[in-house]
Amino acid sequence: HCISSAASDVYKRQSVYHMKAFNVEERLQELQSFTQHSLVTTAQFRMLFPDYPDEALKVRLHQLVKRRVLEKVCRGIWSFPKSKYYTTTDLRYLPHLLRQTDINYISLESVLSKHSIISQQMFDYLTVMTTGRSGKFSTPMGTLELIHTKRDPLKLLTETFPIQNVPIREATIARAWKDLKNVGRNINIVDTDELERSINEQNILLARNEV
Repeated sequence: HCISSAASDVYKRQSVYHMKAFNVEERLQELQSFTQHSLVTTAQFRMLFPDYPDEALKVRLHQLVKRRVLEKVCRGIWSFPKSKYYTTTDLRYLPHLLRQTDINYISLESVLSKHSIISQQMFDYLTVMTTGRSGKFSTPMGTLELIHTKRDPLKLLTETFPIQNVPIREATIARAWKDLKNVGRNINIVDTDELERSINEQNILLARNEV
């Protein structure tokens, strides 16, 4: 009788876990139908599970990572592997969650590499200018480097453009080149002939609103 009672308790605990895990997955799927990426923040978990005190939520999130329901991305941010957006979510979705009240835009080597102005490949490394704090984040998706800028946010909007379906802007080639010089990066890696040609080509596309 004691053995069957103990087994029953284990079964109940497992059932409660599976119900809760399913509940987590269901709520995350619903949330991500709006956000359209697989990332979720501590603040969003608090919104989804308001009955959990902070300490209990912290323990719960740790359990969900151990059971691979969630994947830890960096402090305060997780990824949901069962999300239909999991394979399309990359580093570009991270800055607006880390620096939510700031202007962030892709610049520096990431932009110059994309246009073959530098030979350096940036597949798993993203360089982003931000009006917020600088910082470097190593994640399962790659490394995100945030570099602080003191420039006027309104001026930044005229030298950047939106990326379709991604919550971050991208610098024009000319702006990325200025940023590279302003923050003291290695300018010797730049192919100046290709830089001039690419800036002229992009300016034509921008004038036609084709970027």
